[in-house]
Amino acid sequence: MGAYFLGASTAAGFRTEFEAVINDSRIYTYILKGGPGTGKSSMMRQLAEELEQRYEVERWYCSSDPDSLDAIVIPELGAAVCDGTSPHIFEPRYPGVRQEYVDLGACWDREKLRENAAEIVRASDENKALLARAQRFITAAGSIKADAYQLGNSSLLCGKLAGFAGRLTKRLLARHGSGSGERRFRRLTALTLYGELTMQETLASYLDVYVLNDELFAASDHLLSVLADEAAQRGYDVIVSPDQLLSDSVYSHLLIPEAGAALISSKAAEGLEHDGIAKINLMRFYDKEQLSAKRSRIRFDKAALAEMTAEVSKAQQAAKEVHDRLESFYISAMDFSAIGEIRERIKASLLSAKR
Repeated sequence: MGAYFLGASTAAGFRTEFEAVINDSRIYTYILKGGPGTGKSSMMRQLAEELEQRYEVERWYCSSDPDSLDAIVIPELGAAVCDGTSPHIFEPRYPGVRQEYVDLGACWDREKLRENAAEIVRASDENKALLARAQRFITAAGSIKADAYQLGNSSLLCGKLAGFAGRLTKRLLARHGSGSGERRFRRLTALTLYGELTMQETLASYLDVYVLNDELFAASDHLLSVLADEAAQRGYDVIVSPDQLLSDSVYSHLLIPEAGAALISSKAAEGLEHDGIAKINLMRFYDKEQLSAKRSRIRFDKAALAEMTAEVSKAQQAAKEVHDRLESFYISAMDFSAIGEIRERIKASLLSAKR
């Protein structure tokens, strides 16, 4: 089923596509509530590992901590389990009918937490401040990337690019798809404490991976938009990954499962091991003379973007260290045997479909 990020901090604030899953009438969602270190991610990981022996499980990870799960979705069971705490606060729309709370806070020792109240408050505030710092650099990075995109967009050879898009469409979508033309949004890439990270494991199920080399981002966005529209019109369900630093309407990657084709940015393909890789140089679809006249501005944007994104990762690393300290207070106050009982109850409910 693949792995994605639940959401990401964008220039416009935190964005997530998971609300569409929660609001899907075919899905029943368990929304986990509780502080850091209360076992939300561990519970979902254990459920995923157990359920994957029989079912396909889609994993959604945390962009602030890619080692932590934020949600799992099991389509065959019509169910999902997610972390419903900040920054992705989810509330039941139809409580007990399509969603329900799972309170992990009921399993902590309140007296133990009160003993460390001052340290918990201090760490919480410090973590919040560091994430706010990361957000400021993300906003700055978004402005720089938007400038590069505008430079590229104004220099596009639209006719030449349209011709290539038409030929590629015929190659990839030679027959009519068997889907409904559904367009799902998933974040395949996010800025993390490890830098820009892509869930490359998701690409393993695709026969062909097209790697798009585009330093100005506009040509790839135009190409992916055309392909997504054409695929949907021809009955293919598609998965679109928006650009974290630009906007949800600007595409970074496109997955067409039925066609076995994935189109991703060259940055996302770094280190990727796949037998079906084909590289596409999209820089040839820009007017060379116009780019030459803007060379110094392009170089500045590239260097500044790299510097800003590096600062994002540094702030996230510092926030993660503080978050780990914060988690330790809650871990010491948790009754994990009780958490295990809750996990087993959820698992039994998932398998019985009696929700």
